[in-house]
Amino acid sequence: MNNKFLKSKIYFVSAGPGDPELLTVKAAKILKKSDAVFYAGSLINPLMLKIIKKGAELIDIKSLNFEEIKTKVENILSLNENKNGIEGSISVKDGKDGRYDRDGKDIKRGVKVISILHAGDSSIYSAINEQMAYLEEMGVEYEIVPGVTAAFAASAANKSILTMPDVSQTVIFCRGEGRTGKMPEGQDIKSLAKHGATMAIYLSFGLIKSVTEDLLESYNEDTPCLIAKDVSLKSQFLINCKLKDVIKKAEEFSIKNMAVLIVGEALNGKYFKNNKSKLYDKNFYHGYRDSSAGL
Repeated sequence: MNNKFLKSKIYFVSAGPGDPELLTVKAAKILKKSDAVFYAGSLINPLMLKIIKKGAELIDIKSLNFEEIKTKVENILSLNENKNGIEGSISVKDGKDGRYDRDGKDIKRGVKVISILHAGDSSIYSAINEQMAYLEEMGVEYEIVPGVTAAFAASAANKSILTMPDVSQTVIFCRGEGRTGKMPEGQDIKSLAKHGATMAIYLSFGLIKSVTEDLLESYNEDTPCLIAKDVSLKSQFLINCKLKDVIKKAEEFSIKNMAVLIVGEALNGKYFKNNKSKLYDKNFYHGYRDSSAGL
């Protein structure tokens, strides 16, 4: 292990769907004590940055590749080894280096706590696997802080649920096959749709025609769907429709990216009145309620 960077700790902070109030308490605490924060300006709500402590260094990585991000991380980590703090730090008022504090001032201090903000939850469709491998190779301590993923926020905003007794007890998180690579065998939309479960489909509105066609091979055309864009933000947009109308709705409202499609009968309100959980049925007993409870 490389002991050079033991003074630092990196947090992969899940930023949730966008609303700063949907950050976990732990995530907010970490951001408030971070000396440097990496984030993708194209994905992270600017209001999230206001939580970060004054004077922290902000690094927008939206236009950088992994090698460039690694270089910036290494530069910041190595600053801890300088007893006099950061020497020769680049003036960031012009923004050319992508490094600045909240007031656009030069950074003149050591860095110990570093956060890497990821939209949604870091465990779903993020790039932290390669980042973790890189940090382990360097011997840098890190921690993952979970967050609210878009499908959960969308379901809550829509006042709907994803699972329901006798209707759907499974939720599949998936995406269409795009430029990032082919789906593993049996994990394409068409194959997954055969289960008839609730599906939360991410990053796929650029492929919405083929995605919908694949879904229609297994789901009824009247299957309820939820299209959710900018969930939890002021620009939040929710569309409840039938599967047969998804393509038309996407075109009508110009939804091309950064939206989630939820498909499944659990979204259907007709089940709400008569479909009750057995957990609170008076005739159902368990470790905290004996068999005489309903008598």
